[in-house]
Amino acid sequence: MPVYLDAIPDLAPRIPRPVTRHWLYLLGAMMILGSVLVFWLWTQERSGVVFWFMASGLPFCLWGLLFSMRRFGYKCDQVWAASWNKERERLLEQEIARGQRAARVLQAGVISQLGNGTEKLLLAVKSSEPQLRMQSPRLGGLPVRHSQLPGFADKQQFQDLDTAFKTIASQVRSVLDKIPTDVLCWLMVDCDVAGVPDANEKIHDMITAQTGKTFRLLNAKGFTAFDFWLDEIWKQPALLLAISAVIRAKPQDDEGEAITWTLLLNRDHSSFLNAIKLHRPQKGSIGTLSQVLGRALLWGQISGGDVKEAWTTGNAPAQGGAWSEACEENGLIFGMAEDNRDVDQTTGYTGNAAPWLAVNLAVTMAQQGSAQVVVAETNPEEIWVVNITPANNTGINQDLS
Repeated sequence: MPVYLDAIPDLAPRIPRPVTRHWLYLLGAMMILGSVLVFWLWTQERSGVVFWFMASGLPFCLWGLLFSMRRFGYKCDQVWAASWNKERERLLEQEIARGQRAARVLQAGVISQLGNGTEKLLLAVKSSEPQLRMQSPRLGGLPVRHSQLPGFADKQQFQDLDTAFKTIASQVRSVLDKIPTDVLCWLMVDCDVAGVPDANEKIHDMITAQTGKTFRLLNAKGFTAFDFWLDEIWKQPALLLAISAVIRAKPQDDEGEAITWTLLLNRDHSSFLNAIKLHRPQKGSIGTLSQVLGRALLWGQISGGDVKEAWTTGNAPAQGGAWSEACEENGLIFGMAEDNRDVDQTTGYTGNAAPWLAVNLAVTMAQQGSAQVVVAETNPEEIWVVNITPANNTGINQDLS
């Protein structure tokens, strides 16, 4: 579940102290009014203790009762305000600690038009070498400028998919063998594969059979699933294998195809001490991009100056000045021309796979020791920002031997 710090009410307002001068004015008014009423309405002899108590003592006692009640209310308000502010501080600390949960990236991979692996694709993105070219769609028709996975012929997607994911499973299995058998395994599959409407279920069955592990399938997709997994599964050690794939039958201009997989663990592990950290993603919109970036930096426990490169996907971050303004307001000082990578310029927009494609590229760069940030537009009203940081072995994760 997302962390909404803005949903926590503000500090209690300052409780104003009763103004003594006003109460003295009230005392004078009550003494005068009480005396006037007693002298006017008193029908007996105007002398004696009873008369003077009624004329002066009773108004003073009534004033004292009202003043005491007001002071008691003031003290109660002070206690309430102090108690709420303390509770609010505790709640903020608790929610920030929850927001700063992170996962270790044990393995990440990409299959693109350039082939299997992130290295060639990373070089292409860094050199701004486009992989988009005019080529015919799988179902035929006029050529369209897009990137296309090799080997996925029309009406043979399932066989090609089977081959691709068997390769992925074999790579993942070597990592899973180092993890204790009692660690829960979760699977997030977010695929849009032409000609294979039940791709998610088939991939789940395939991965389970090939790895020998029992994977529980998450219903949520994308970064929403990762955010959910960080919270709901946090109390016990768990793995998450996030798989995304987009293979299009009729692509549009500047679209692309890709398959990605990211294997995550919610604990430290002695065999992966240098594993990169993927922090909690923060969701927002183009209008709140500066605040969203600020929260993502808070979850990553880093400052804007620590971020060395950014990886963007989607139209909104690439157009207009919202992303540049967000970087300036949050102290990101890298060069927008040299260190701000628009992944779509190389691969085309890869739909469901786009956020994880950018994450896996950023993970590869973070292995060189620098913090990275990913900005992914998943629909016109939704933008995610997530930080990727090198291992420092000082986080809040518990160790898993």
